[in-house]
Amino acid sequence: MASTVNDPTLSPILQALNALYSGSNRQTKEQAGQFLEQFQKSVREGQARQEAWTITHTILSSSALPLESKLFAAQTLRSKIIYDLHQLPGSGQLQLRSSLITLLGTYREGPKIILTQLCLALANLAIQLVQWKGALEEIISACGTDAASAPIVLEFLKVLPEEASDVKKIPLSEDELRERTRELLENNAIQVLNILVAYVSSANTPQSSHALIFECLNSWLREVPLETIVNSPLLNIVFQALSNDDLFDAATDCVCSMIRETRDLDEESEIVSTLYRKIIELRPRIRESKDDPDAFRNYTQIFADAGEVWHMVIARQPRQFKSLVEAVAECAAYDEDLEVIQFTFYFWYLLKQMLVLDRYEDAKRELRDVFLGLVDILINHLHYPYEERNGDLFGNNKEQEEKFRAFRHEMGDVLKDCCTVVGASFALRKAYTKVNDCLQAQNMGENIPWQDIEAPIFSMRAMAREVDLDETHVLPDVMNLLIRLPDQKKIRFAVTLVLGRYTEWTAKHPEYLEAQLTYITNGFYVNDSDVASAAAQSMMHFCRDCGQHLVNYIDQLHDFYEKVAPQIHVESLYDLTDGVAHLVAAQPLDKIYSSLKMFCTPVVARLYSRANAPVDEAGYRKIADEVELLDTFARLVHPHVEPGNPDPCMQFWSEVWPLIGLLLDNHGQSTYVSERCCKFIRTLMYSYRTSFYSLLGPVAEKLVVCFDKFHYGCYLWASGIAVREYGNEYSDQNIQSAVWEFAFRQAISTFKYMSSVNIADIPDVIEDLFRLLSNLITSYPYRFIPSELCKPSIDAARAIFTTENKEPIFTAMDLLHDIFSYGFSTPPVSNIMFNDAGEQYYDANAVPLEIQGIVKQLVLAEGEMLTRQVFSGLLYTFPRECVSDGTSVLLVLLKLAGLPTAVQWVNSTLAVLPSSAITQQEKDKYLSAVDTAIQSDDMNRLRRQTMDFIGWYTRRNVTPRSEIRRIGDARDMRFTFAS
Repeated sequence: MASTVNDPTLSPILQALNALYSGSNRQTKEQAGQFLEQFQKSVREGQARQEAWTITHTILSSSALPLESKLFAAQTLRSKIIYDLHQLPGSGQLQLRSSLITLLGTYREGPKIILTQLCLALANLAIQLVQWKGALEEIISACGTDAASAPIVLEFLKVLPEEASDVKKIPLSEDELRERTRELLENNAIQVLNILVAYVSSANTPQSSHALIFECLNSWLREVPLETIVNSPLLNIVFQALSNDDLFDAATDCVCSMIRETRDLDEESEIVSTLYRKIIELRPRIRESKDDPDAFRNYTQIFADAGEVWHMVIARQPRQFKSLVEAVAECAAYDEDLEVIQFTFYFWYLLKQMLVLDRYEDAKRELRDVFLGLVDILINHLHYPYEERNGDLFGNNKEQEEKFRAFRHEMGDVLKDCCTVVGASFALRKAYTKVNDCLQAQNMGENIPWQDIEAPIFSMRAMAREVDLDETHVLPDVMNLLIRLPDQKKIRFAVTLVLGRYTEWTAKHPEYLEAQLTYITNGFYVNDSDVASAAAQSMMHFCRDCGQHLVNYIDQLHDFYEKVAPQIHVESLYDLTDGVAHLVAAQPLDKIYSSLKMFCTPVVARLYSRANAPVDEAGYRKIADEVELLDTFARLVHPHVEPGNPDPCMQFWSEVWPLIGLLLDNHGQSTYVSERCCKFIRTLMYSYRTSFYSLLGPVAEKLVVCFDKFHYGCYLWASGIAVREYGNEYSDQNIQSAVWEFAFRQAISTFKYMSSVNIADIPDVIEDLFRLLSNLITSYPYRFIPSELCKPSIDAARAIFTTENKEPIFTAMDLLHDIFSYGFSTPPVSNIMFNDAGEQYYDANAVPLEIQGIVKQLVLAEGEMLTRQVFSGLLYTFPRECVSDGTSVLLVLLKLAGLPTAVQWVNSTLAVLPSSAITQQEKDKYLSAVDTAIQSDDMNRLRRQTMDFIGWYTRRNVTPRSEIRRIGDARDMRFTFAS
């Protein structure tokens, strides 16, 4: 024993573990942690790599070492089998198999935490050692099937299916994994079931192992035919275990898993009938367990899962399965703490989706009473807490308050489902009755908590979208009632939002408009920011939907707007401005200019006062907020103007433009100001299209000058939009040419800037540049490709591939694919045209040979290195979401290169992969696939094979412990540009 403890190879490990778990200082603990992490990785060549395997076995075999060291060794062994098994030769892997089985016997009595790690290690070894036939039988035979061996066998059987399902970490190809899963799981399913039955039926099996039996069964449920389980003693044993506190959770998981496995069975299935009878027998336990949170949670989960899985069965046989629907509603009703009611939400949605179909009209009538009762249940659960803690309903716990508010909206969605089934008028009548009853009781002198009034009002808001605009049975009563409610802040807030939700109905019933507007405008004068915010939102909806009734009140609205604007939060001001802008847009064309000027002139005046004055950070935000108000008007006020006639809006915005230019000149160094002004420019282009021609020149010049001055990506973003909007065949030829010249200058300026900085530090600029370049090649492909922009664009993409900035990599992929696609005779599919009738057609005109030649020349010059860089990124550094786009770039490169060049490029890339990562046979297999696909022009097949290759390689070699970040000479490159 002493020799093991004093073994010099173990000392550093044991000392580090001691430092980590003792009272050492923080720095010592961090150093120890780093050392142990490096030991676990042990990816270096030579002796150090082998020592990690040997040391872990030595530690686990010693009886003298503490638990912490053994746990560390077991975890290390598990992770090394997952990530580093290829480090061992074939004979070493077989020795590892034997030693692991031996270690399982050593730890059969525990500790369980180490036994679990060893089982996980052995499971992963069994999965990866595809040459190990009969692995399961051998392991079970070696461990034994007697009662004393139950913990080992059951733990291993439990984790095996779980580990086999984690495909991301298994370094096998899809075909290999599929075959290995069949060998280990499918072929042994019945044997495993028999083992479980034997264990559970044996009086010698330790009681402590019974929960493990159910956990094991749960893991194997997908592999064992459900009919076999239902017809075995296990079914009754599982349901009986629900009465055993020690087995309750494990049994619940089994029951839920069995239910889910019936998903594809119909109502005629004997399996469904058997399980349904068993589950309905549990219904009395809902009431019995309502005061036991854990038990109640489990039973709710069982009934909710059954409802979800059998929702189609319920719709087809509503009478037979109505008890299940009632049971789910009962679970929802008893959940006073709102802990598990969310388990039922998806069931109600799924069932509603069936009941709205004409074929299930009988089922809707049969279940209508359950849904009506559910309306009452949900409204009751919508109540705010009654008791205040520390002067606040949520004890000043903002997170809890936000969670409750979000939860209310989820319940609101279920109320909408109820409306769809029972009819919105009936559901709304329930809410109205609750509010009216409270009001009458209050009038009789009763003390009614505001929570009892607010909850049904909130439900009215949730139901709004389901109520027909011609509804006259309930809504008139509701509208008359709402504005008479007590003036309590929470109630006013709720009523204000409800009125804002029914503005489309009010537009068709304008007799209610004046009273509602009075109620809402009064809300701006309540000393409560939430009520003011609600009033702003509602006013926005009134102006949007009831504008035809308010057109003649624009002067009064302007006075009101100017009065309340300085008093409300900026977000509320945005909402109010949105509504006002809709009203301006509703004015006759001859009044648009004066109305727009009336509302915007005060904003312009405030901006001019700041344009030439020194401004701090808060001042920059103020400027940005004011520009956002102008942007709102520009976005919403764009009347139809006959061609050739002046646009009244552009007449006004032309007067405003000098102010925007002044703000950029004097305060453009603020990203708030620059980005908001660029957004405003974008809106002007989108809203006024050809009417914007008069401003296009000065705006374009300002974008170029400001990018040169500030180097913010927003200027490139706005430039890209100008290209997209005005660089197409719908624009005047002179405009098209001017836009090209402007965008060309902008791109050249950006390339120069990129040469002076580390591009990894400016991802936003790079992303916006690539979008600008993509817009250029879409609008001007035959100008772009022969120009001075094409080669630097490819260089920039190559440079960004050596960084790890996600979005720029995506946009670089798109750009390269667009460029290289012009190397073929047919242009990209994105070349969609429209004829004079507005009909869409595909422009199949051949790409000019000169353009094809330029692209092919670029590919031959850059292709080999670009292939290596893209491969490197796909294997090591690119986000996984890039695999599809990156593969597309690879395929277009290889197709343009043709044979034998394409195979040579791929071969030179594979040649620099680490020898420990891939064998020559595996390389040859992929090379053959490339050769065959290009010969047969089957690029879809090559896409699948390439993505499979990348997935297989990364699962096997790119792990959390990988030190390789890219391959060969696909190294960091600095972008350079010589104009």
